[in-house]
Amino acid sequence: MNAYRSQRWPPIRRCQAGTRPPETGHRTGGWRERAGFSVTVAALGAILLGCSQPVPQAAGKAIVDSAQMARSAWREGLEADARGDSALAWHSVHRAAMGWPEQSAYIRGLAVLAARHRDTTQLVLALDRLATMEVGLDTAEDPALARMSAGALVQAALQRLQGATRPRPESRAWAALPDTTIFAEGLDADLRTSTVYVTSLRHRTIYAVDSAGGVRDLQVGRAPGVSAIFAVRFDPARSVLWAATSGLPAAEGYQPADSAIAALLRIDPVSGAIQARYPAPAATPHVLGDIALGPEGDVFVSDSRTPALYRLRPGTETMEWFSDPLFHSLQGVAPTPDGRWVYLADYSHGLLRWDLRTGTVTRLTVPAGATSLGLDGILLDGRSIVGIQNGLAPPRVVRFTLDQAGERVVATEVLDRHLPLADEPTNVTRLNN
Repeated sequence: MNAYRSQRWPPIRRCQAGTRPPETGHRTGGWRERAGFSVTVAALGAILLGCSQPVPQAAGKAIVDSAQMARSAWREGLEADARGDSALAWHSVHRAAMGWPEQSAYIRGLAVLAARHRDTTQLVLALDRLATMEVGLDTAEDPALARMSAGALVQAALQRLQGATRPRPESRAWAALPDTTIFAEGLDADLRTSTVYVTSLRHRTIYAVDSAGGVRDLQVGRAPGVSAIFAVRFDPARSVLWAATSGLPAAEGYQPADSAIAALLRIDPVSGAIQARYPAPAATPHVLGDIALGPEGDVFVSDSRTPALYRLRPGTETMEWFSDPLFHSLQGVAPTPDGRWVYLADYSHGLLRWDLRTGTVTRLTVPAGATSLGLDGILLDGRSIVGIQNGLAPPRVVRFTLDQAGERVVATEVLDRHLPLADEPTNVTRLNN
């Protein structure tokens, strides 16, 4: 769900309008032009698109402070490099990488600077850190690094990185839409009929794709007050679709006034008619990006722009609003079957867990050398979370195995890394039980 095109480093440069900084930051609506649209199936049967103790709440502020410090140091490094102050650039980028070690963009920055200064030791260390995280293959494209690649140590480190990020094509195409400009974003399935619902950012609609590959346009955008449609969830208990719409310039017919559009929609899956609309608070800008259904019928909606989490309880007409210092760029949402917890993917802070009884939000720690940053859509699968990490290079489908208490990540596994089929996957859902 990213409205910014990726910006690579080198050369180090300021973020221009319409681009995303090199670090994994906000993701607010994907609209990259693609050669085609595919829905693929991961090995686990899900489909995708296009500390041993809980972390105390007091630790939340420390996490936020650490991330903010790292972001500040990163910006300082970019500005220093632009001025030609290489010493300050190195110091600042190194501080960013040490302060927020899960942020692969900072480590990549270290590798680039080390290559520029022909520091083999630091370059190899940075490349090996990227290899451990299984990200950052594009680092080898840097001209300065290419000039050092003939050296035996650097060459060996590059080979380790290449091996760690090699393609892992475990997915296959399930169906394809002929329109290459829909900018597919969200999806969900009606398990009873194997119908897959796919949203379009560009065409402001939802497509129903049946198991034979037939496509039906629900024409949701014919109603007023509908812009880009991000997320969709099928509610089997009520036989309705829940969808999230937000104003996005990439949407057809966009007008400046559309920037105020942000609402949860209840939709008839047969006619596409909007049965009810639940707007986000008008006081702040919004990008409603993902939806999940709780076991008691609650509808949860993430907002990556404010950022906040909304909750629509059954029988109510207004969404409740929740925020927390750990919310920076909320994406995927996954409630637990017992209704106690909601797992959240934050693009900048990684995996979070919200306690519905206390309102406490904690960040899940991950094993050394792993990262949960850059997560978009997520799915709770037993004692693990399957997610789309499109904030990393290369993007991938990954499984995070949780401990028995569901308080921390004990293992990570890349399930799929298939760029030719899905160069920017966004979301994940279950196709069968």
